Amino acid sequence: MVTSNIIEKTTDDKGLQKIKLQLDAAQRMAGSTEHCLAEARSILLSYSRNTTNVRYTNFGDMVLDASKSAERLTEQLRRLSLEVTLDSQKYEKYKSDLVRIHGIELSYFDGILEVKMPVLVPHRKESYTDYLYKPLYTACRHWCLKQSEEHGSIPVFEKCTVCFLHVYDETLPLGRVRDHDNYEEKHVLDVLTNFFLLSDSGINVDTYHLTRMAEQDGTQIFIMDSSQFCKWLEQFHL
Repeated sequence: MVTSNIIEKTTDDKGLQKIKLQLDAAQRMAGSTEHCLAEARSILLSYSRNTTNVRYTNFGDMVLDASKSAERLTEQLRRLSLEVTLDSQKYEKYKSDLVRIHGIELSYFDGILEVKMPVLVPHRKESYTDYLYKPLYTACRHWCLKQSEEHGSIPVFEKCTVCFLHVYDETLPLGRVRDHDNYEEKHVLDVLTNFFLLSDSGINVDTYHLTRMAEQDGTQIFIMDSSQFCKWLEQFHL
């Protein structure tokens, strides 16, 4: 197979200029991310020396800013990868690798679909949420394709209950724990509906939230027929 090379195939100066601008934007975003991380390190150092009354939230906000900048950088690089990778097989493998990198897992057993994500669902007022929903969409699509290839089951729920289990890192402050109505569940349901739900209307879907403490942050989502919910909840609490 001949290796694809966008530089060899792009002779149009306008096309090369577009790529250059994208690379420049990515480099600026990388610099912004580095700046946020440096500020976070400075805040943490001041806090550890007790030279200031800075609160944990100030440090957390700076880390969040750095993380969001990094996610925007990732999104820019994904878009650039799509434009410069001419080999469709390589790009499909790239998307499969993203599922593994983000650590999102899906499984289906005994009528219950489980989705595991190594991050918490964003706050409903969060302005940037693509860091979770785009990888979740890719993971669901990848799982369905694999199930189809292996002649496995792909459930479609008509009347169901979607249970969110929010897991918090027990070593971090309890102030991080949010009220259940502060989670942005709608976008998650939008993604899952594309693959597994007949509809996400209130007539078809009930939602239930649980919170637990553990070694690290994460979210587990369980989707089941509503008739299974009471039995599942009883077993879950055992």
